Amino acid sequence: MARRSKVDRLPQGLKAQLERLLADRSHGGYEALAAWLKEQGYEIGKSSLHRYDRRVQAVMLRIKASTEAARLIAQSSPDEADEHSAAVLRMVQSALFDAMSRVAEASEESDPAEQVKVLSLAARAIAEASRASIGQKKWADEVRLRLDEVERVAQKSGKRLDAETFKTIREWLYGG
Repeated sequence: MARRSKVDRLPQGLKAQLERLLADRSHGGYEALAAWLKEQGYEIGKSSLHRYDRRVQAVMLRIKASTEAARLIAQSSPDEADEHSAAVLRMVQSALFDAMSRVAEASEESDPAEQVKVLSLAARAIAEASRASIGQKKWADEVRLRLDEVERVAQKSGKRLDAETFKTIREWLYGG
């Protein structure tokens, strides 16, 4: 297992300050950051800071891109049945499963305490994703039941549903 970088080993508060400086680009360069960290009692070279900054920037770009993609998807294809959320939950569950498999495969190489910590975090993430999935399924079932009720009432009355009625039903189903 790869050794953690010096930046990753900084105390959480100091690391958070460093990340803020890197994010808002007010740091004055990596040499200035290295000097600032030295004043705090930590020797970290400008090259290490640059590598860490690239990692942080890459994560921020991925988050920005996925946020933009989600916004575009929501604009181009409204998802009143919340199928996008269900798909995202399946992707998250799959990624967590893959990560857990890799942790299990690397068990001989890693520190047991660190492995327990990682497994604990993964278990919590899986539980949260499962709760979200259950909530999404309950919502889908509720929508199906409401649609069945609308269909039953319409058939019972022998009436056809016009566009205005569909609009009213949609507002009733989706609360707005």
